[in-house]
Amino acid sequence: MKKTNLSRFLTHIVFSICALTILIQLTTGCGNPPTTTSESVDTLNEEHVSALAARIVWAVHNGDAETFNKAIHKAYIRERVSENSIVNSGFDVEGGEAFFDKCLQVGEQAVRAVNNGGDFTFVRYYQQDGEHHVVFRTYDNFTLNFSDYIVDTVGGKLMLQDGFIYNLGCMLSESVQYTMLYNLMLQTNPESDVKWLQQAEEQTLKHKNKAALKTLTDHKDALREYPLFYQLYIANLYQTDTKHFITRIDELQQEGVDECYLLLHKLLFHVNNGHLAETENTINQLIPQTGDDPIYLLFYGKTNMEAKKYQDALTIFQTAEEALPLIWDLWYSELQCYAKLKDKTGYEKCLAKGKEAYGMSEEELRNLKVR
Repeated sequence: MKKTNLSRFLTHIVFSICALTILIQLTTGCGNPPTTTSESVDTLNEEHVSALAARIVWAVHNGDAETFNKAIHKAYIRERVSENSIVNSGFDVEGGEAFFDKCLQVGEQAVRAVNNGGDFTFVRYYQQDGEHHVVFRTYDNFTLNFSDYIVDTVGGKLMLQDGFIYNLGCMLSESVQYTMLYNLMLQTNPESDVKWLQQAEEQTLKHKNKAALKTLTDHKDALREYPLFYQLYIANLYQTDTKHFITRIDELQQEGVDECYLLLHKLLFHVNNGHLAETENTINQLIPQTGDDPIYLLFYGKTNMEAKKYQDALTIFQTAEEALPLIWDLWYSELQCYAKLKDKTGYEKCLAKGKEAYGMSEEELRNLKVR
């Protein structure tokens, strides 16, 4: 029998579910923390690096942001950001050190995602050019991010040296450097070119998307080094030119913008527009970099929902449940499918499942607006 697109996709991604389920069970939950190497490490290997990643994930799921924060090689990041003389001088002004520390609060971001009904986990270990890498994934309200950290030893202790942040399209050190530079320039030289970046940011917040896009386009050469530039540019592009969005994204790649960063934006675009084949193709391009993460099932299920294929979407969500925690969007999307299919029995069972998982009261369940 010839397989449908849905069955081919599920067959492709489901092979990794058993292994990832074990990984998730080892790295999350409220039991004892996973063991990790606390003594001096002479040789980096997969076991030591994966143990560090597992401990970070366990800490985040138990509300501890500091374990993740302290794993970042702060001295290395500071050295990198200080290569810019303006940023380096910023450490001497009042509040400079505190602002730097705030830029490195990666643990708080991860804990916030989990507390908001999302998820944070370790999805991949690999070696490249003699360096050891761990990839973490953060999910919150249909927003997806991967962080690819290089792991090294500092005084015999495992540390996350620096990492590529997918939804910023740059290294963590670059993000911190340009965030500090932006803040310093606004304080010390507000009439410099950063005023245009601030203007575009304000226009975006006020939903003046065409005006924001024009501001960014007119001053692109002066602002493009700031990661915030492309975040604003792509967000406003989506709001003003959906018809040519993918074409314009491809043009950005030709300009040298990171491919994985752009693939995340393509994924969200195709998901929100119910583009089944394009969503599958984008996921397949991301998997070699991120690992075969079952979170992609949630996004493919959402694509089926947008395409009004509610039974297919429900099948995908149920498969995703085998490998993911019952994150809010997964549960709520299942509820939506049952409602669209007018399956009252399935709806009630799903409702009870959410009540148990989230400790919701009967009144809260009644007040849910499922569409």
